[in-house]
Amino acid sequence: MMKKLLASAAVAVTCAAAPQAGAETFSANNFLDAGHPFSVENYTNWAKDVAEATDGEIEFDVFLGGVLLGGRASLTGTADGVAQVAYHAGTYTPSELPITNIISELAFLTDNFYALAAASTIMSFTHPALLEEYEKNGVVFGGGYGTPIYYLICNKPIRTAEDLQGIRSRMPGGIWDRWASAMGAVSVNVPSSEIYTGLDRGTLECGVNPLDSLLSRSYWDVAKYVPMIPLGSYYSGPMWAYDIEFWQDRTPEQRQILLETAGAAFVRSAILYLENTEEAQAVGASEHGMEFIEVDPALMAKHEAFVENDSANLVELAQKQYGVSEELAVDLIDTFKALVAEWEAKLEGVDFKDQETLTKLFVEEVFTVVDPATYGTN
Repeated sequence: MMKKLLASAAVAVTCAAAPQAGAETFSANNFLDAGHPFSVENYTNWAKDVAEATDGEIEFDVFLGGVLLGGRASLTGTADGVAQVAYHAGTYTPSELPITNIISELAFLTDNFYALAAASTIMSFTHPALLEEYEKNGVVFGGGYGTPIYYLICNKPIRTAEDLQGIRSRMPGGIWDRWASAMGAVSVNVPSSEIYTGLDRGTLECGVNPLDSLLSRSYWDVAKYVPMIPLGSYYSGPMWAYDIEFWQDRTPEQRQILLETAGAAFVRSAILYLENTEEAQAVGASEHGMEFIEVDPALMAKHEAFVENDSANLVELAQKQYGVSEELAVDLIDTFKALVAEWEAKLEGVDFKDQETLTKLFVEEVFTVVDPATYGTN
């Protein structure tokens, strides 16, 4: 049975426990629509968890769907105190977050999105270059994330390399832009919230997103074809970016609660993503006429050649496009790859919907690797 998802695309949800004396209500912003797994679990339900765990001392009004801050404005808006915490998609602002974007360029490294989420989150909490980057932008990194694998979702069939020529596809930037160029498609950089309209109006022929969006964003109403080419996981930027003043005004115990509840929320959102994906594929095929296309072997081979060549050139790209030294580029890439390998090993044999095991791992070994008494207080 289809899960009940919040329908409004632009809402403010008040998530609070019983008000306490001296308690203050803060603003939490996620530009994604209310039915998105990251909105449901990482903002709406997470805010309730925080209110309960702090006995109402920290309460959030949760703003969804861009009514407070849009996707590109979420970073600066949080730094300016418009929101005290917000989700920010890092590829939307490569000039402000070049180090973050170098890490994001490794999105095709593995299909294990949990390992990518763990590696990017740990690095963002601990690597000096990433810490400096977030501080420079006026925010404290409060936790990362990762999506299940992206695919093209199209309103016309894509079966061969020729079918991709000239196709206008929404891409989130970075490696996806280069993939589109290598495939002969045209990359269109707009927020994911504009994919539905673009497909509906014909300004887009494809949009890159996880398959869950067929269900959670009703893409199956405007697109009927999914060429099954795995296009990496999206984990760029913070799921929770905190205004520095807000973070520093919290006690160490409150910061610990914010981190622990975020780790648990991420796991719930990932599982919801996976459950929605399974339902989207089953219901999409049976009730919405979706076709999940096994593409021509030559097209898959072209995709695999791109992945190999792009990875080999990443150090040079980091230097030219993001202005970092060769030494830093090598360090970032090697550190990330080592963490991904470590977490692929940790997760070997773990059911991707085993909430108890995954929550323990992510809360204890990812989201609380920092000391809440000192982290973000310099």
